[in-house]
Amino acid sequence: MENLFGEPFTELLKKKKPQDKERRAWENAFQRWSDKASQDGTSPLGCCGYGQICDYCTDNDKGRPCVRALNAMCREKRIEIDYSDRNFERWF
Repeated sequence: MENLFGEPFTELLKKKKPQDKERRAWENAFQRWSDKASQDGTSPLGCCGYGQICDYCTDNDKGRPCVRALNAMCREKRIEIDYSDRNFERWF
């Protein structure tokens, strides 16, 4: 099956994979940072209700709630994330 540009559809999927892996790795690291920071107890970083992304949180019972909230905020505000930058405090 070909797309509008004449490339096979499978070739388009292969082109997106490195970016998807980088995004997924960044998101997993962000959630780990949030979980660890919230358990620290010395600052409100990572704790529910204290971040700018918390307004976008809908369900924190399972999975990666901080990642879902961050993605919702970025969609609404049309913000692009630089997945090479691991300064998670800036995004929380």
